[in-house]
Amino acid sequence: MRLLCLHGYGTNAAVLQNQLQVFLSQADREIEPFYLEGEIEAPKAASLGAFTTGPFYCYYDAFDPANVKKALEMLDEVIEEEGPFDGIVGFSQGGSLAVAYMVQHEIDHADEPLPFKFAIIFSSVISFSPDDRYCDGIIRNLSEPEVQALSQFPATDFSLLQDAGARKMFESMAEALSAGQEGGFLSAHPDEDVFARGDTTRIPRIIHPDLVSQRIRIPTVHVVGKQDDPLMIRQSQLMYQVCDPTVSKWLEHSGGHDVPRQLADAKAAVKALEWAISESQQQVWARL
Repeated sequence: MRLLCLHGYGTNAAVLQNQLQVFLSQADREIEPFYLEGEIEAPKAASLGAFTTGPFYCYYDAFDPANVKKALEMLDEVIEEEGPFDGIVGFSQGGSLAVAYMVQHEIDHADEPLPFKFAIIFSSVISFSPDDRYCDGIIRNLSEPEVQALSQFPATDFSLLQDAGARKMFESMAEALSAGQEGGFLSAHPDEDVFARGDTTRIPRIIHPDLVSQRIRIPTVHVVGKQDDPLMIRQSQLMYQVCDPTVSKWLEHSGGHDVPRQLADAKAAVKALEWAISESQQQVWARL
């Protein structure tokens, strides 16, 4: 069984391999992980130990549609050249990228199956759309006073936004950026002053369950640490909510913003993996 594995911001393939070691060791089946390293160098994640050596990478360092699109195109190329893969595994930014890929596939190719059958997402941060038409109506309908309020982003008084969708979009984005920076999972980036610059093409398009109607239809497991920052857990919850509730699971482990490391937690995650595999097989049989 082949798994496409995506690492977190400011880490690398070797770090993810170490993170997944206990989890994969508990699987009863033979698993062949393929670790896809990001192409953009990034500052070392604050959670890494002093002796963890770089270089360190990310899949994108800005969240506007053009940068997210480049990351998804890289993912497509790897799937084409290195696939097929049975499942996809993502941690933190890697989980975010996996969710963005699956949601965009549901939008663009709803009648075609995804190139993998199930997904395991660890501590996903918020996902962003590669499509600058996504939520374009919300952005174009902003009034001058609302644009002025957003020029202070992320220190915006979001109650000044009249549209509920706009409030959800921009408030969730501000929470995501703030939580990532405070936790050391993101560095400072140009998206914060995008409203002040007035370039609407650079505005990140956050994937929010209330703003997108499509749902991820393959079996998906979201795994989070109980000790993670509440704002980080909130992001994972939003990504869980863009999954079809009939084929998705939510699992918590005893740690923080990490893959399960304790044996009992890893065994529970493997049990969820086996559930996802079984559900995916039923979906394949149903299509025959």
